Amino acid sequence: MVFSFFKKKKEGKVLKNQLEFCMTNLSLGAVDAYDVLIERDDVEITETGCTSNCEICECHLFAIVNGEIVLADDADALLRNVQQELEENSV
Repeated sequence: MVFSFFKKKKEGKVLKNQLEFCMTNLSLGAVDAYDVLIERDDVEITETGCTSNCEICECHLFAIVNGEIVLADDADALLRNVQQELEENSV
């Protein structure tokens, strides 16, 4: 018997962009951007207790988009910046 460590791709599985939000940052105002982004079919959102970006969290709203940190001063700007990042670097 041969065993493979590699998972076979499931047919029909669609790759989605990965977004990660810090729960603390959501409570500081990022939730307004989150509420819009959660409706998109091309993203999978993870809420993390802490992303270990506390120095950023203290000063800005932020999201992690496909591994890249996206910053803004308010929720509207965060939404725009995340959407721009998704357009430029989508999976």
